[in-house]
Formats: sequence, structure tokens, C-alpha cells
Amino acid sequence: MTASEDPYPMSTGMPPGDGYEVRAEFDHLVIRDDFVADLAGNSGHRLHELRPQLSLNPKGQLELHLTVPGPDVWTSLLTAMAVIRQSGYLPIAVHVLDNSESRKTHFACEGTPTKNH
Repeated sequence: MTASEDPYPMSTGMPPGDGYEVRAEFDHLVIRDDFVADLAGNSGHRLHELRPQLSLNPKGQLELHLTVPGPDVWTSLLTAMAVIRQSGYLPIAVHVLDNSESRKTHFACEGTPTKNH
């Protein structure tokens, strides 16, 4: 197969044009309204730079969707994790996708994650 025949022409070392989509999942103790209130109360938080969107997955768990620029998937992942932790929340899982969703990397966290005060 030549590069022009590759259905996934993006190498894992090259970022997609719009950055990577990072989706963080939280346990049932993290409530959407609390997260929204925390973000609204801090308009200067770096999460706002990453176009945050919130949703509930089929299990009823909060998911935070971010668009993270970066030179590669690892830098984007580490940036997202640092910014999420600055918010005081610890995700139970983090998924990194390029915006075409042709590649997916899953990272799981151990322990009982909850909001830190």
C-alpha cells in the first residue's frame, strides 16, 4: 500500500488541522450543574480556551469534550489532563481522538476519582 492509498493518511505523530478531541469521563459523583457552575464562576479558567462541551453518556456519567491543539497526541493529552486537574476534577477515563475520529487512544485512571476541594 502506498501513502496515497492509505485510508488513514494522518500519521499518529502529525496533528489534525483542528487539533485533537479529548473526551474525559467522570464518575457519578460529578454532576453537570456543579461543573457548569464552577466554569461560570471562573471565566478566566483555561478550560474555556479549549471549547468545552458537556454531555451525559448512556451510563449517566458526565463527559467533558475539549478541542486541544498540540503538535502531537501526547502533548494534547497532557495539556488536557493538566487543565482538567486545575478545575479540581479527576476523570475516570480519557479518550483522545483526532477530529476525523480515525484514531482513538484510551487512558484509564485508577482509584476512586471525585471532585477535589
